[in-house]
Amino acid sequence: MDHQEHFVEGTARHLDQLNIHYVRALLNILTEAPFFYRTDDADLFEYLRSHYDDFQQFFAHYFGWDLYADRRMARLIKPREYNQGLRPSQRDLFDLTRRDECSVFLLLVEFYEKLLRDLNISYDDDGAVRFLLADFVQYCVARFAEELGDQRPDDRTVLDACRALFPKLIKYRFLEQVEKEDAARDETLPAGMREHVMYEFLPGIHCYRPDILTFKEVVKLYADATPELDDDQPVE
Repeated sequence: MDHQEHFVEGTARHLDQLNIHYVRALLNILTEAPFFYRTDDADLFEYLRSHYDDFQQFFAHYFGWDLYADRRMARLIKPREYNQGLRPSQRDLFDLTRRDECSVFLLLVEFYEKLLRDLNISYDDDGAVRFLLADFVQYCVARFAEELGDQRPDDRTVLDACRALFPKLIKYRFLEQVEKEDAARDETLPAGMREHVMYEFLPGIHCYRPDILTFKEVVKLYADATPELDDDQPVE
């Protein structure tokens, strides 16, 4: 059904009847980044939630976008791209194309769900969910071994994929790096890592479901392809 059919003049308050300073700030915030988190500005976030129907109707009618909001985040969902003159590389989108990065991202979603279960918490609970990069690399190596056996990538390949992927996840606000410290001399970390790096999951990671993004399907690519990480792109 066309979004315009949902918009009937006079049946709801319009944004110009709301606080113009809050409306202007929220329209900018929602279009500046993929996610708007409650922790970014609690007052504005609660204003958005209080007037959700007005904002949702505005974006649906004028842009054809869907507005999603829960108690921790809000985001705009854009069903289509309009400027066909742009090449994919010219769009600022979270778009993973490399096999290793796609696989590691799916494993990160799995890992997040596992941590929620292990900690006996839910998405709606307050508090941060944090993890060490070394623990995640070991989780990836174990999952690859489970699915691929002898064809699994080694821990160095997994670590390199993380180093290529994680800056993108920070840019698009799925993760935040919260701590880094040198490892003790007698510690043995995956792939010869010399530092403990801790990350915090941000609410946007919850938009991706491991039961839909199936790691088993992506990992089949490894059976018929040679390793691809990634001679043409530098890794930090």
